Amino acid sequence: MAMSQKQKNSLILLTLVLIGLNMRPLLTSIGPMLPQLREASGLSFSLAALLTALPVIAMGILALAGNWLSRYISERYSVALSLLFIALGALLRDLAPHSAILLSSALLGGIGIGIIQAIIPGVIKRLFHRRMPVVMGLWSAALMGGGGLGAALTPWLAQQSAVWYHALAWWALPAIVALIGWILQRTTATPDTQPNAPIASLRLHLHPRVWILGIYFGLINGGYTSLIAWLPPYYMQSGSSAQSSGSLLALLTLGQAAGALLMPILTRHQDRRKVLLFALLLQLAGFCGFIWLPQQLPVCWALLCGFGLGGAFPLSLVLALDHSPHAPIAGRLVALMQGIGFIIAGVSPWLSGFLRSVTGNYLVDWVFHALCVVGLMLLTLRFVPSRYPAAWREVP
Repeated sequence: MAMSQKQKNSLILLTLVLIGLNMRPLLTSIGPMLPQLREASGLSFSLAALLTALPVIAMGILALAGNWLSRYISERYSVALSLLFIALGALLRDLAPHSAILLSSALLGGIGIGIIQAIIPGVIKRLFHRRMPVVMGLWSAALMGGGGLGAALTPWLAQQSAVWYHALAWWALPAIVALIGWILQRTTATPDTQPNAPIASLRLHLHPRVWILGIYFGLINGGYTSLIAWLPPYYMQSGSSAQSSGSLLALLTLGQAAGALLMPILTRHQDRRKVLLFALLLQLAGFCGFIWLPQQLPVCWALLCGFGLGGAFPLSLVLALDHSPHAPIAGRLVALMQGIGFIIAGVSPWLSGFLRSVTGNYLVDWVFHALCVVGLMLLTLRFVPSRYPAAWREVP
């Protein structure tokens, strides 16, 4: 019996959620295990930061290369190959934790994550045009939820494993499940039939708005990458256990998932600035809490920061997609924004590790990110829909 279009769309959404759940555990599973990994591998704070920074930088480079990759590999095979990379990256961590193995696993997984994150927003724009903010929120919530699972379950898996670092390899399993789900989908990765010539003629990478969006996206995600890398060590330095510190990171990602689901629903029209400003205000409150009252209400600060970060992530993607009604142009714009942004965000945990080495604590880093949020709030005011580049809207 043939499925209705509604049933097909539901299966596509389920597949997207399964894929989204695999976008963050490779990053967030490291934080709660970082003291043990550093002791076993001899990594310095700066090199340990690369376990988070490398995948994020790889995301940026692959997003920039997305247009080139699409000429040679279809969406369907790109996503399948990327999920395989993520699974292999996790499986590498089943080996003894040497620095070269850990960094290779981070790079391999980051390549897979980067390709998928460059492709999926365009797929959502094409297949769910009328429900784009809601579906983008669902996709983003799956990303954040996967990050929470990585942070919360990895210490528990380490306790159940014969060798503690085998816990990191278990995250290959959901990638394999998502790969099977993607392969079974016949309609998700339909090739885009719209011509690519208008994109080339626009030279999007030379437009100042693309770089503004990239910096905006990068600074938002820079706060996230620093938190997932250093929030558990920050509290473990104060005497918290790996399990409780990992749980705090899980609560942050729970807040992110809630923000990603709820905030896009609040955007009733194309001007996203009010909701974005609210998301950034929540982030600012969370960072200020980590600075001034870290031990009093850590759960509150984690949830506030998480809710703000989670809401800002899909809204920034929707903000970029809003710039053009044409899926190829919008998809390419989002890919460029993510490319620039993830490279910036990838530097953030390394900078945090460097500041930790120099100052002996994390407060300078939290102050830096709080100031970045203030700058982002000012930048948000520039995104007036009537001032979006006309050429991006009028290309046939």
